[in-house]
Amino acid sequence: MGQDIDRDDDERDSPLKTFHKGALLFREGQVSDVAYIIKKGRVAIYRVVNNKRLGLGERGPGEMVGEMGVIAAEARASCAEALEYTEAVVCDQRLVRTMLLKSPRPVQLLTGYLVERVKALSGQITDRPSGNVFWSVCRMTALCWQATVRGETQNLSYAELSRTLKDVLLVSQIEIDAVFERLKKLRLVTLTEIKGAFTRTDPLLGHKKPGTAFVRDRVLRLPDVDHFLGVAKTVAAEYRDNPDFAVDLEFFDLADFARTAEASPDILYKKIGYREIPEELFFFHKAKTQAFVERMGRDFFKQARRPRLTAADLERLDDISGVDNATLQEAFSALGFRKVAVALAACGEAAREKILRNLSKKIAAVVREEAASMGEPDEDEVADVEKDLLDRIKAIKGLAT
Repeated sequence: MGQDIDRDDDERDSPLKTFHKGALLFREGQVSDVAYIIKKGRVAIYRVVNNKRLGLGERGPGEMVGEMGVIAAEARASCAEALEYTEAVVCDQRLVRTMLLKSPRPVQLLTGYLVERVKALSGQITDRPSGNVFWSVCRMTALCWQATVRGETQNLSYAELSRTLKDVLLVSQIEIDAVFERLKKLRLVTLTEIKGAFTRTDPLLGHKKPGTAFVRDRVLRLPDVDHFLGVAKTVAAEYRDNPDFAVDLEFFDLADFARTAEASPDILYKKIGYREIPEELFFFHKAKTQAFVERMGRDFFKQARRPRLTAADLERLDDISGVDNATLQEAFSALGFRKVAVALAACGEAAREKILRNLSKKIAAVVREEAASMGEPDEDEVADVEKDLLDRIKAIKGLAT
């Protein structure tokens, strides 16, 4: 399917629907109630397997999408996303079948064969050791609980369990969270938050003060393992067939981001704060975000208070993005334009912007030209400049090293 299709009177009477770039025409697992003939724009067809997007092709003007599920009267086997502004003619099941019946008999037979062939091939597109994520997560959780917990007072770390589930079952954190949200509602497990807080040393008084609290981990308990497995097995079939349990698989959490980048979450937090990571990479779970906003109150988001700068916050050149302008101007004045040029050539985009904003136009032009002329800066010289600049900032701020 997907070839050009002659339009008839029924099609011209069908409603026209528009989709903006990035909008989904339909999602895998949804009911196949309509197909679309693209009038304008382009549409990508894909599946998501093991948190990876597998492209299955594109459709353009005059081509149809979504017809396979309508003809076979089955749930969507793939997703369709508008690659640009798209206009499409909506074709319901009656219209699609009428169009098919008007075609010659050999075309009808060939269409039936192609539908069965595509269904068979689609079924082979998998990268999971199990087709039922819910049941697999439940069984692995029970095994981990029985293997690590001894006595009624013991608990299981949700973070450690999640790492095991992701490594063994090849599932995402979003899927794991969705399963345990369901298990909590069924009262098959309990999850208790363990709070933590960063501390800082007051430069004047010398004693430590707690910072903003955060959730360090959650502990999991299974009150009754046998009951847990019995109910979970019954719910597993419902989980597989119920579209309400569908999870978007193309996202991963901050810990996964850190592992992919071979960095620590703390470094990523800094880079986010310095705006070194593009905003289009960040998405928020709608329901959880709304709940968080309600819990914290709107006033919480009116103002962001920067934590007091510590010596630990200044370890590399890019960290100067978090230093106030007055301190940087004093440090640059003592450093000299050659060393400032070396720093400019060696640091990241956010730090470069910070440097240039804190120089006069004339000095900024000289420093920019000097940095461009030196090409790849010498590593030893960069190390010396980095230490000199950071030491000066720490001295100005009165930060103990």
